[in-house]
Amino acid sequence: MYKIIGFFIVCFVLLSCNSNNKKEKVAKTLEMYQPSEMALLMRKMYEANKVVKNQIIRKDTLLPFPEEFLTIHSAVLTDPSERDEEFDSLAKKFINYQKNTFSSNSDSAAYHFNQSINTCIACHETRCTGPIPKIKELLIH
Repeated sequence: MYKIIGFFIVCFVLLSCNSNNKKEKVAKTLEMYQPSEMALLMRKMYEANKVVKNQIIRKDTLLPFPEEFLTIHSAVLTDPSERDEEFDSLAKKFINYQKNTFSSNSDSAAYHFNQSINTCIACHETRCTGPIPKIKELLIH
């Protein structure tokens, strides 16, 4: 009888330890994720462009071009190997269209804005495709 009770105690202890280890591993994995500089920048760009989209639709005066967007050329990517000629070319186009959005009259602002958003989509079609549906929401129709 003591052997059976001992067996159950050992099984309980082993199962308890195994369960705690899994929880600890999950917690450690969740704690270790740090978004890259580029991921953080793109989130800021998305939020800023939601505001810009609404300003263009309402024909409000746009705020100045966010100079922070220029860090697209130097921000560390989640996968640094994805910074290649195509990325650099699209980043340059994005910045140019964004600057033109902020410096053009209200009639052409929507065109330049949509071109900048389409540039984002073009880049994401060859890399991180997940955000494309969210990015498309920025387009002015």
